[in-house]
Amino acid sequence: MNLRELPRIIFANRVYWPAEAATAQLLTDLAEALAARGWPVHIIAAGTGPAERHGVLIHRTGGGERHAGRLSQALNYGSYLIAVRREITRLARPGDIVVLMTDPPLLAAAATGVARHRGAQVVHWIQDIYPEIVPAHLGAWAALPLWPLKLWRNHAWRTASRCLPVSEDMAQLVRTQKIDAAHALAMLNWAPRELDQPAAVEAVAAQRDGWSLTGKFVAAYSGNLGRVHEFATLLDAADRLRSDPEIVFLFIGDGPRFNAVRRAAESRGLANVRFFPAQPRERLGITLAAADVHFVTLLPGFERLVFPSKLAGILAAGRPALFVGPPSCALATNLSRDRCGLAFPAGDGAGVAQALQSLRADRARVTEFGRSARASYERGYTFAQAVTRWEELLRGLATGRVAK
Repeated sequence: MNLRELPRIIFANRVYWPAEAATAQLLTDLAEALAARGWPVHIIAAGTGPAERHGVLIHRTGGGERHAGRLSQALNYGSYLIAVRREITRLARPGDIVVLMTDPPLLAAAATGVARHRGAQVVHWIQDIYPEIVPAHLGAWAALPLWPLKLWRNHAWRTASRCLPVSEDMAQLVRTQKIDAAHALAMLNWAPRELDQPAAVEAVAAQRDGWSLTGKFVAAYSGNLGRVHEFATLLDAADRLRSDPEIVFLFIGDGPRFNAVRRAAESRGLANVRFFPAQPRERLGITLAAADVHFVTLLPGFERLVFPSKLAGILAAGRPALFVGPPSCALATNLSRDRCGLAFPAGDGAGVAQALQSLRADRARVTEFGRSARASYERGYTFAQAVTRWEELLRGLATGRVAK
């Protein structure tokens, strides 16, 4: 297949460059890389702004990218879902491949039918799984009124050419909805491209000095402090280590639970816990490498609904990952298999505290974990590998070499 024969790829996601949300960054990376390799790439995103960047054509639907509350969020979601159907109707034609992400929730359910009606193939790039997330938060009682939405979503999954959840646990859930195993494939996200080269030792030392961390053993949580993440265990571990001045806990980022976690630490008088705002992407390699170990957390019950994307960056930085969450999930078992971290069940603050003391006393083990982490990144989480996987998938769909 030569460049002239490449089909158009139309991505739909509410956020895109210059937005800094995780899905916006992932989509921007992939869209621009495909465009650089000759693919005709279009984006349907909310907001206003330039109509082209780095070879990618951007179709802005207006409306807001940010929310001022639940009502604003609902209005933003609703207006985008209406607009994306209109834009797909206008843009899509036979032979195109429409890739639907999951911002807003149920985007795929709302847009699959119209894309297929226009003769396009549809791929669902699944970053999180709705509506199941809602009863996981609120309780089983919320599942029944959401059942029609689930049926609608399942129909969209079954009529798509591919469903691409971002973890094997999520792919297993998709397959339970009578989706053929060959059509529901785990498609790993990647670490930011800036992490491809390890951060300079001098820059990392300067960062630690600037944050008054020189000589400390630093355990960090970096990224979104979201509603699906577990923090009580980390605060419990910090409480148990409050009398050890050499171990410091860092929370770097933002998100809906950032302020709540900070207030909880302050109310317990945890002087060994420090908070910093989200760091610019171009400094991510330095700030990740400034910690000795990193936390990844997930509330029980969410392991098949979301995947903590921060893991890829931690591995790229060559730092061990300490996972707090369901011990049987793929993330926990992979850390053990690849020997690049440790896993703890939610609530095991004593175990986390003990592990931090042990690692602080055994720097050689930390170094070995870090080497294994970087090796794990190089095996499966690089951006170049991700683009190759996407190109293989798209070419296969375009040529009919993979079943539709």
